[in-house]
Amino acid sequence: MKISISDNSLQVAKNFERKIRQQPLIVKTALGRTAEFLIYLIKTKTLKGIDADGNTFVKYTPEYKKIREQAGKQVAKPDLYFSGNMLNNITQKSFPSFAEIYFASKFENTKALSNQKKRKFFAIGNKDVNSIMNVFKKEYNSLSKI
Repeated sequence: MKISISDNSLQVAKNFERKIRQQPLIVKTALGRTAEFLIYLIKTKTLKGIDADGNTFVKYTPEYKKIREQAGKQVAKPDLYFSGNMLNNITQKSFPSFAEIYFASKFENTKALSNQKKRKFFAIGNKDVNSIMNVFKKEYNSLSKI
């Protein structure tokens, strides 16, 4: 998943491009911190059993529910948490014009892709766009001393 700042306004896009050229490290750092905030949102929502858009996850299948019960895991609501390895493997890398959020391990990425097919957890929900933009603005302003 990539995070980038874009807007339909040509002027805003031109201003952002200028800031990238003038202060690439500040933009890169602000995007990295914004990516960390998004990782926090993904983990928090997932552990609550809700997808990116705020909908409740689809229930576990009876077969998988039985496996979870035998392992002593909760089965009341899907939270995609069994060992903790998948969610803890989410990481980010930032660049001067975008940040990327991904799973560092191929194995955990494969698990995530399988989960994503049934439960949209690794995404940006429509309700989160403004808060993510606000985090970027706050971080950028703080770093550039505006």
